[in-house]
Amino acid sequence: MTETSDDAPYRVAAIPLVEDLAIDALLAKVVAALRAEGVRVAGFRQGRAPEGGMAVEDLTGGGVFSISQDLGPGSQGCKLDPQGLAEAACAALAALETGPDLLILPRFGKAEVAGHGFRTVIERACERQVPVLVAVKPDCTAAWTDFTGGVADRLVPERAAVLDWCRAGICARV
Repeated sequence: MTETSDDAPYRVAAIPLVEDLAIDALLAKVVAALRAEGVRVAGFRQGRAPEGGMAVEDLTGGGVFSISQDLGPGSQGCKLDPQGLAEAACAALAALETGPDLLILPRFGKAEVAGHGFRTVIERACERQVPVLVAVKPDCTAAWTDFTGGVADRLVPERAAVLDWCRAGICARV
């Protein structure tokens, strides 16, 4: 990604994940408010799969993708399922073809730092001038800054601030 300005062809923002922040609930409220205004939102919200692991729900098609894998009892390794995350990323890329007004992603984490996960989805959204909102894990902040060239907005994790940014990004596209 390169640089941006107020006249930029794309807008990207991060919500820093902080302790005691219910990011998934915040994003769900933002999505509900925007949809009530007629905004076409693509992306995912994170939650629990029926079997108890992590899952992401497709905001466009409603499908659910399990993104955690069972590593067995006592395992201390990363439970993120790269295949499940890749399948979700493919669905997000397909959703971008439908011309959404906004892309919301639940996390920029270790997979994205490594060049996988939703990284290509973010790049494609920027190419298509679709504003991107993503929550960024604290240990991934430096990689996020490198990835975005330091031009991404950093939002206060409050509903009103996030909604204001989303609305401004959508209006900037028109």
